[in-house]
Amino acid sequence: MDFPFLNFFKIIGGLFPARRLNKSLRVLAMVNTAMVFIVAMFSPFYAVYVQDKIGGSLAIAGFSWAVYPIVAGILIFLFSQWGMKVKEQELLLAVGYFIRGLVFLSYAFMGSIAQLIFTQVLWGIGSALGVPAFDATYGKHTSSEKSIAEWGQWEGMAYVATGAAALISGFVIQLVGYFWLFCLMSAASIFLGIYIWLLPRDLL
Repeated sequence: MDFPFLNFFKIIGGLFPARRLNKSLRVLAMVNTAMVFIVAMFSPFYAVYVQDKIGGSLAIAGFSWAVYPIVAGILIFLFSQWGMKVKEQELLLAVGYFIRGLVFLSYAFMGSIAQLIFTQVLWGIGSALGVPAFDATYGKHTSSEKSIAEWGQWEGMAYVATGAAALISGFVIQLVGYFWLFCLMSAASIFLGIYIWLLPRDLL
């Protein structure tokens, strides 16, 4: 029996190349494409946000942004061996979404450079848990004969989502402001985490 939320993704999936993927890959691709879109709504305007919200310089913006990928990279090295021992690795993907939901909520109530650095560290933790979990879960559902095409479907969707989000996010920020944008991003991230968590385990 299908999980109820799958009906929504079936409808949306019909509009994208993901419809050519098997059910497990289709769900993973659509959900993670949604996350890529969420992140790309904000990342092109990060430096502007830091200057407007807390009066930080471009140097502060650059330093604080660097914290996120450096923390993520270091923790991916540390978490990878541990993550292999987790029986249901897809749940790490859900936890990564939950943590990023907290990250976006923190952006909505940003008040200091110290909070900004902490938020970037938290984002690095969420990515370190979620990114390898997605790759591992997606990879186990690909076939050796179609792996390039199946990975290509996901990568193509991610790039298109990134461009689409950057294209419209400036208008969204001007219309509703950073606060409501981050609240929406947080709610969407937590929803994605709940969705993955509640999926039948045999699907992923």
